[in-house]
Amino acid sequence: MGEVTDLAIAPAIQRSADHFYTYEGERYPGVTGILSILDKSGPLMGWAAKMTAQAVVDMAIPADGQLNNYDLSALTGLFNSVGPSGVIAALTARKNWANDQAKDLGTDVHAMAELVVKGEPTPPMAEATRKRVLHYAEWWKNAGWTLRLAEAMVVFPTHRYGGTFDLLAYDRDGKTVLADVKTGKGIYKEVALQLAAYSLAPIVAPTGSPKAYPMPKVDRHVVLHVTTEGVREVEIAVGTAEHMAWLACIDLHTWAESMKGKKF
Repeated sequence: MGEVTDLAIAPAIQRSADHFYTYEGERYPGVTGILSILDKSGPLMGWAAKMTAQAVVDMAIPADGQLNNYDLSALTGLFNSVGPSGVIAALTARKNWANDQAKDLGTDVHAMAELVVKGEPTPPMAEATRKRVLHYAEWWKNAGWTLRLAEAMVVFPTHRYGGTFDLLAYDRDGKTVLADVKTGKGIYKEVALQLAAYSLAPIVAPTGSPKAYPMPKVDRHVVLHVTTEGVREVEIAVGTAEHMAWLACIDLHTWAESMKGKKF
């Protein structure tokens, strides 16, 4: 019997489960991981406090939903069973539940949005996802955009990073637009650096493609804010300041990684 040959061709850019990117044997951190070096404690502290307070309120609302007849027995039972420290742990964990739900929603909408722009059918989905996807499909039909790439990966070997962008398209005027789909309540300023990182990268490859290509010049940077109310197209200014800030994030992230495990 002859030798068995593996005819499978490896993708030009490979992404691991922990969002590292491998290209030509080199492994690079992802854009979102690098941006985690930025301090987001201000808005996140307020959000976490709100989620904790919401957990207390939810426990006091009776099963019939009548808001004029609050029931504190569940909260009292929690105190009696786990004590004050246990109650604190249970209520503060609420932020993790909400965060996981938000991540799942974002992942689902991104996946369905990719099917929409490719003209492929979408499977049954949760109601929160369905509403957003219907708005997105309507927006796409009316936007006049033409798809170039969806969910494609980029790398910048010199600056040692990789990433995955949501959408590259021609707009109705023929300009190349790089778009990021957001499903949260708001849009944070860090998205300008995220878009800067993607558009600066010189190498792009469709997900799973065995070939990589030069990244096209981007004329516009846009966030598509998809909510249950509709789609808001937000133009994002990306210029020299954003490019320099992004490169500074890479340096800071590299330094922080080099300091791991060191003691003073």
